[in-house]
Amino acid sequence: MKKYQFRLEPVLKLRKLKEENCRMELGQLIIHLSKIENQLTHDRTEIDNYFNIQEIALKTGVRGGQLQAFPMLVEAKEKNIQLLLRDKKHQETLIEEKKKELAQLRGDLKVMDTMKENDFTDWRKAYNKEVDKNIEEQTQIWMSHKDKKVAL
Repeated sequence: MKKYQFRLEPVLKLRKLKEENCRMELGQLIIHLSKIENQLTHDRTEIDNYFNIQEIALKTGVRGGQLQAFPMLVEAKEKNIQLLLRDKKHQETLIEEKKKELAQLRGDLKVMDTMKENDFTDWRKAYNKEVDKNIEEQTQIWMSHKDKKVAL
């Protein structure tokens, strides 16, 4: 009997590839979300630093022009935080969509794996049946040959 071969192996490979690509894309989205969160943390820390610097400057004395820069810096950082929060929300939406897609691809892959297992089980049963048949035939031939020798 010929060697086992799953007739839908190319489809199975394609589905595995799609699932792996989706997993990599999800990883990239999560990395991007992490970068956004790090930038948010950095900007919030910078705002605190600006206030501390302004406080120190007021204690030591500062010119009016320099004092005007602090509210503008804080406002710019707050604007950037708002943009980052919008990007974060968008990124989280993309991640949820990608997770749903990945769940669908995993389901499709699981179906194909189950089909392959069932197909292999059927092939194994047929193979074992054929082997048992050949062994039975060989045993009968050997027994008939043995009986002929004893009769002589």
